[in-house]
Amino acid sequence: MIKILPATILFFFTVVLSGCGGETVAVDDPHENYVPELRAFDIIDSYDTDTAQSNHPPLALSPYLYDGLYEIFWDVNSLEDYTVSLRVNDRPTLAGSLLIHSQVCGAGRRCDQTGSWVCEYTNDFYMSCDGSAHEKDIYPLINKVPQKVYMFIEICDSNSGYCEFDYYPVTLE
Repeated sequence: MIKILPATILFFFTVVLSGCGGETVAVDDPHENYVPELRAFDIIDSYDTDTAQSNHPPLALSPYLYDGLYEIFWDVNSLEDYTVSLRVNDRPTLAGSLLIHSQVCGAGRRCDQTGSWVCEYTNDFYMSCDGSAHEKDIYPLINKVPQKVYMFIEICDSNSGYCEFDYYPVTLE
């Protein structure tokens, strides 16, 4: 009986308030429609240029410096798992870009809110990241060396089609 009484009182006040011309307002659960937010994307190139530093010079990757290694960093605000991908293209759009590396991140995984990869650019125009045996041939994007390309980081929500990205122009030497 005691458990029924609060429900009856709540029903009574709802009926009384709705009769007074009160407006019904839907309150969304902030976690219900939550999607990941890309907060930062940075690259350290072959010349130790770090995009996290203000007023950095243009980025360049050389297969002959540091064995072609460069680093990728990201910071994401996400309550759920998300996929992070590194892509490259010869124009500043994701359409037609080449996927270099991808990983699922989230709580209890190798990457959660932040992550990083060590990536490689080779003199025969291949890229790979994080020690992956899978190398991506980027030669279709190369017209002549040096070649300007765009390095993208893309994050996608694991539960919806929502994605967002950021990019930097990079010169391939």
